[in-house]
Amino acid sequence: MGYSSLTLLAGTVMALYSTHLIETWLVAFVIVVVSCLVPFCSHFRRFLVHFILLLIGILSGTYFVSNLAEQQSQLPDREWLLVHLKIEQVDYHGDERSRFVAELSRVSFAGRVLVEDCQCRVQLYWYGDSKRYQLAPGQRYSAEINLKNPTTYWNQGGERPARYLWAKQLAKQGYVRAMKLNQVAPSLRWRIYDSFQHADLEFRGLLQALAIGYRGDIPQAQRVVWQRHGLQHLMAISGLHISLVAGLVFLLIRQCLSVFPHRGFLLRNRERLVLNPVAAVIALLGALIYTALAGFAISAQRAWLMLLLFWGQRWLGLTTRSWKRLWYAAIILVVSDPGSWHDIGFWFSILAVTVILLCQWSWRNKPSASWVTRIWQTFYLQLLFLTLMGPISLALFDGVSLIAPFSNLFVVPIIAIWVLPLTLLGAIAAMCWSDSFAANLWWLAEQPLIAIQPLLTTLADVPLVWFSSTLPTVTGTIFWLFALALLLPYWLPRYFSIGSAVLAAIASGYYFLERGQKADVMFHVLDVGQAQALVIERQHKAWLIDLGRRFYRGRGHFESVIEPFLKQRGLTVERVSITHSDSDHSGDWRLAQTRLPNAQWFGTMTQQPCQVGQRGRWRGISWKVLWPNRVDVKNSNAASCVYQFSYGAIDWLITGDIGFAEERMMVEEQLVGPVEILVAPHHGSAFSLGSLLLEATQPDVTLVSVGRSNAYGMPDMYTQQRALDFGSEWATTADWGQLSIAIKDRVWRLKTPALFDKTNAKSYSSTSQP
Repeated sequence: MGYSSLTLLAGTVMALYSTHLIETWLVAFVIVVVSCLVPFCSHFRRFLVHFILLLIGILSGTYFVSNLAEQQSQLPDREWLLVHLKIEQVDYHGDERSRFVAELSRVSFAGRVLVEDCQCRVQLYWYGDSKRYQLAPGQRYSAEINLKNPTTYWNQGGERPARYLWAKQLAKQGYVRAMKLNQVAPSLRWRIYDSFQHADLEFRGLLQALAIGYRGDIPQAQRVVWQRHGLQHLMAISGLHISLVAGLVFLLIRQCLSVFPHRGFLLRNRERLVLNPVAAVIALLGALIYTALAGFAISAQRAWLMLLLFWGQRWLGLTTRSWKRLWYAAIILVVSDPGSWHDIGFWFSILAVTVILLCQWSWRNKPSASWVTRIWQTFYLQLLFLTLMGPISLALFDGVSLIAPFSNLFVVPIIAIWVLPLTLLGAIAAMCWSDSFAANLWWLAEQPLIAIQPLLTTLADVPLVWFSSTLPTVTGTIFWLFALALLLPYWLPRYFSIGSAVLAAIASGYYFLERGQKADVMFHVLDVGQAQALVIERQHKAWLIDLGRRFYRGRGHFESVIEPFLKQRGLTVERVSITHSDSDHSGDWRLAQTRLPNAQWFGTMTQQPCQVGQRGRWRGISWKVLWPNRVDVKNSNAASCVYQFSYGAIDWLITGDIGFAEERMMVEEQLVGPVEILVAPHHGSAFSLGSLLLEATQPDVTLVSVGRSNAYGMPDMYTQQRALDFGSEWATTADWGQLSIAIKDRVWRLKTPALFDKTNAKSYSSTSQP
C-alpha cells in the first residue's frame, strides 16, 4: 500500500507519543527548506520526499497536542471559574449526576477575565440538582465550574479518561454548580429537540439519538437491554446511519433523475447527464446535513469523511482497490484528526469495514445467488463481526453478546427500512414547524420498537445471552482463534488445513504451559493514588483489604477502580478488612457494604474489630493479626490493623499506617519475623518503615501504595534509602501502577508494568525471585 502513507502515519503517531513538544513553526520551516532542496537532489529525492511526509505527520500531531495543551493552560485546575458555556451534547442522566459536553467562551476567575473567547470544549458533570434534566443542545448558561486534568489509575480493568478526552478533543473535565440559563441558541437541531419534547413517545430517547444524536433521554434499562443484544451501535449516529442516509438519498435522487424525458425544458439531452455522480454528490450533501444535525460529533465527522473518500475515488475514475481505499481513508483520518488514534470507535469502524470487504471478496463471484444464500451470507457476516469484535467488546463492556448475530439480523433491517426513514421525515416536518405531523411520523416509527422490546427484554435476561470473562488467558485466546478459523474457510479455504494444524499445535503447547505456570495466590496492590486498596486472590475468590478513598464529588475508588478490577479478574469477594478509619483507607465503605452483602467484614467500623492474636485460615492461606495490642488506641494510624499472611513458604505483611512507635513495640514484643513481601506502612512516610522493622522482617521487596506528586512528599527519600540499604527491592504504584505478586510453591513473582512512564499504555511482564 506504499511506504509514503506509512511514513505519514508514523510521523503523526510519533508526535502523539513524544514526551517533548516541538515548535510547530520550526517543523513547518524545515518542511519548506527540504521541499526547496528536492528539485536539486535527484539521487536523494525519494528519501527527501519520505522525510517531508514524516515531518508533515509530525506537524499534524504536534499541532493537535499543542492546541489541546494551550487550551488546558488557559483553564486553572481545581479553582471555581465563572464561565459562559454552550451545551453541545448530553451523554446521559443518571440518578445522581448528568454528564454533558460544553464549549466555553468567556472564562473569569476571582473577578478577572482570563480568556475572552476560549472556544475550549470540556466534559462536565452536574450533581444532584433536578434542573439538570432540562439540559439540551444549544442552550447557553452562565455557570461556576471546577476543572481538572483527569487522573488515570493504571489497573487491570481500569478506565483511561485522558485518552477519552484526547479522542473527543476535550481540554479538561470537571463539575458545575449554580447553572443559570441565559438563552437558547436558535438552530434546526434545537427546533427538532423541542418538537420531540412535546411528543408523547415511548421511545423518544432512541428516536432523538437517531435524528439529532442526542442520547441523554435513553433510559438506562433500555441501554442495558440493547447492549446485551449487541445493538448499542444503533443508539447513536454512526457510520451505519450516515451510510444508510447517503444510500437512501442516492437511490431517491437517481430514480427521480431517471424519469426526466429525453428532451425537454430542464434536460435537453438526458444521455449527457451522468446520473451516478450527480446523485452521489447530492447524497453526500444529504449525509453532511445529517452530520450537522448530530452536532458535528467527532464520530459522525469521521464517518462522513470516510464515505467521501470511498465515493470520491469512484467519481474520479480511480481503479484503486477497496483495501487501499480503506488504508488511505484511515491514514487521512488519523493525520487530519490525530485524536482518532485513541478513539475505540474509530477502530470499531475500521474493523467493521474490513469485515465487509472480506465478505465482499468472498461473494463477488456469486451475483445470482438465491435469497437463501444471501440470508446465509448476511448471517455469516454477523458471525464474523461477533468473532472479530469480541475481544474489543470484552475490553469495553466486560462481555460479549452471543445473540448479536441474530439480533442484528432481525433489528437492523427494521431500523434501516422503517424507523430511520420515518424518524428523519419527522425531523424534516419539525424543521418546517409541523409538530403534529412530526409527532405522528415518530409515533409510526416507534411501533416496531414497541412490538419487539418485550422480546428483547426477555432474551436479555437469559444467562447465556451475555458472556462475560476475566482477563484474556492463553486458553481463551486459542479458543477465539479456533472460532475464527472455523469462519476462515468460507473465504480462504486453501489455508484452512494449515492454519488448523498450526493452531492445534499452539493450543496444546500453551495449554500445558499455562497450567504449569498458573499462580496459586495473587496479591495485588492497586493503583489508587494517595490511598490504599489491596486484594488477595485465591481460587477466583477475593479478600479486600482497604477500599481506597471516597471523594466529595464523583465516584470513589471502590466504584471506579476496585469494582472494575474485580469484574475484569472475575473475582467474588468473600472477606473485606479495613485497617483503620482514615478516609484514604476506609473509602466508600457504606456503598461497598450494599454492593457486597454476602462478604464477611473485619476491622475498624465493623462488628469484628482487629486485635492482636486473632488468626485463622482462608482458602489455604494462614493469617494472623499482629497489631493493635489493645482496642482503646485513640490515634487512628496507631490503631491500624497489621496482618501477616502465609502461603507455603511465602509470607507477606500488611501494615496500614503505623509509625515508628508501633513498629518498635511490635519488634520488642517479637510479633514480627522475616517476610518476603512488605507493604510499606503509611505510604512510605518519613516517620515509618524504620530500621527496627526492616531488620526484623528482612523483606525481599517493599511495595508502596502512593500517589504521584502528592502534597505530603511521600514516599520519603530517606525511607526508600533505608529499605534499599537492607537489600529490599522498592516498587511504588506512583511509578508503575498496579503491583501484583504471583505466588506458586516456593516462588513469588513481582508483576510490574514494562514501560517506565505512567502517561503511556502499559503491558505487564514478570521478574521471578526465589
